Amino acid sequence: MPALRTRSRRIFALVYLLFLLGFGIGYISITPPFEGFDETAHYSSVREIADTGKIPLLGKSFLDQSIVDYRGPIRYDTGSPPFDRGLVYPKFFARPELVAHYLQYYRQPGPHIAYRASTQSNWQAQHPPLYYLLLGQVLPWLDGLSFTAQFFVLRLISFALAVGGVAFGLAAVNQPDSPPERNPAVIGFALYPLVLPMFFPAFARLGNDSLCLLLAGVAAWLLSSWLKDDRSPGKAVAIGVVLGLGLLTKAFFLPITVALGIFLAIRLWRDGKSPTLGERLRSTAYLFLAAVLVGGGWYAYKLVTYGDLTGAEDAVQLARQGGIVAGFERHFSLFQLVRGALMPLASYQWIGTWSVTRLPEIYQVPMAALAGWIVIAYARQLARRPLGDPAWLPVWMFALFLAGLFWHTVTYIALYGLGSTGGWYLHILMPWAAPALGLGIASIVAYRRARPVFAALLIYAFAFHAFALWAQVALFTGCATKGDNKYYVFSGNALCFDQTSLIMDRLAVLGYPVLAILGFSLGLACLAWSLLQIGRGVADASLSAPARP
Repeated sequence: MPALRTRSRRIFALVYLLFLLGFGIGYISITPPFEGFDETAHYSSVREIADTGKIPLLGKSFLDQSIVDYRGPIRYDTGSPPFDRGLVYPKFFARPELVAHYLQYYRQPGPHIAYRASTQSNWQAQHPPLYYLLLGQVLPWLDGLSFTAQFFVLRLISFALAVGGVAFGLAAVNQPDSPPERNPAVIGFALYPLVLPMFFPAFARLGNDSLCLLLAGVAAWLLSSWLKDDRSPGKAVAIGVVLGLGLLTKAFFLPITVALGIFLAIRLWRDGKSPTLGERLRSTAYLFLAAVLVGGGWYAYKLVTYGDLTGAEDAVQLARQGGIVAGFERHFSLFQLVRGALMPLASYQWIGTWSVTRLPEIYQVPMAALAGWIVIAYARQLARRPLGDPAWLPVWMFALFLAGLFWHTVTYIALYGLGSTGGWYLHILMPWAAPALGLGIASIVAYRRARPVFAALLIYAFAFHAFALWAQVALFTGCATKGDNKYYVFSGNALCFDQTSLIMDRLAVLGYPVLAILGFSLGLACLAWSLLQIGRGVADASLSAPARP
């Protein structure tokens, strides 16, 4: 029996990870180069390290000239209309000579063009260098490929890092005595991409968030073991090293590390009379000392050089313009403040890609209702657990993370009068968020009458994701455009479904439609199998322990 359960867990995990990988390949295959958030700057940082061996530094690093000279289609603008000031997709496909040049220059292997600094500042040089150092070692091996193939491989490596983080997160919630389909945390992982489909665009792109998720997953895996015996200095140091590597990847590991510190402090405080308190304090100190020794030097450098702990581009710029008070005197808007506070929550669930084109908000209301229902159910479960229970850790993670995103909103209002902060970054917390999601879902499906409503909302979430994906494909191929209200504007009355042949032809110029079909097909098959197993697990659990009415 134990051997069968082990095999069952491994099969479930493998199929689930194939679902993520399949959908990731699908997204990568349909998304044009530089359509992912900040991909121009991320690619430039990788290219700069690969060709010069120098770490990009804010104020001293500039976008690669080849990116500035890029003659392919570019994303729609954000902010204020008109959004099609650049060479957006319909303009590109309306000019056959540009399409022909793209096929010859970007779809075929060509000579290596080394990094050349342009006059445009690389704003992503604000970040620590670990992700760029890693991909910078890979990039020279890809120079024999076409630009689009090279971009595809770099994205695939990034997405694979993210899937690796999910795998470690799954291992962290492993319960040897429970089949995966009855483990609430595993169910949370399985349903996470349905409830929060922004997971895929967030990681199917070039960007250091993928390495953040990998390191977060490893940290969650090590932490799950260490919390069973937090006197072990070896495991504590290992966790600290991983957190330190996270600090060398992105400043988002500052709130993650502080949140873990708060959680561990509460555990120690509640067990203040434990005879092993001294050993546990010592082990905890080793954890944070290791994190500071590995990753702290970068932030000391930032503080000395820029006068700011993170050295973020917007914080440095705001300081040069007189600070928050002076910025608010020029730009403060209560509407933008409220909008900026809510935007991370909405964009955590869905916002698409860098063109930021959206469906009418009314279509996302059932999605928000589903997520809100799960959060409320999770909160009700927390009320029955002590503060030292690991189920509380995601609360501290999200509270500090959201506080950081809100501060970014405040900074942006002071600089530009615009309350705009992306919530897709929250997906790097998936190793802790998914088990919390599962705890809420398990509470919901324990009520027989709630199950049909919950299932209906899940089906709606899948349909929303499918249509949003189609709308993105239509946008990338010029069949749909971004209207002045930021909504998709489809040509004709059939939502572009009558132009599938044209869409496939144009998609073959910018991406890989056959790979996309294969990837999404694999993902759908694996998702269907996973949901079937979960459904059977819920039914079996109801038979052994009757559900509440």
